[in-house]
Amino acid sequence: MAALAEIDRLVTSRPGWRLMALLYVVDSADFIFLMNQTGLTWATYRRHMAKLEGVGYIELRRRSRGTRPIPPAVD
Repeated sequence: MAALAEIDRLVTSRPGWRLMALLYVVDSADFIFLMNQTGLTWATYRRHMAKLEGVGYIELRRRSRGTRPIPPAVD
């Protein structure tokens, strides 16, 4: 039951709700699209994406261009 309470907290927080609502209507999205649509700061965005990935709600796809990492996309 504790795991269920943690998931509920992730989705019902304002940033978590924004991200999940937006991701519900798209197949995948990149960092810039999500940042522009949600208006979240980098720190808030990254924290909530990591939490959502940690419970298995989303899958982040990490890429790089040469030696520079490209912000993750969501599948």
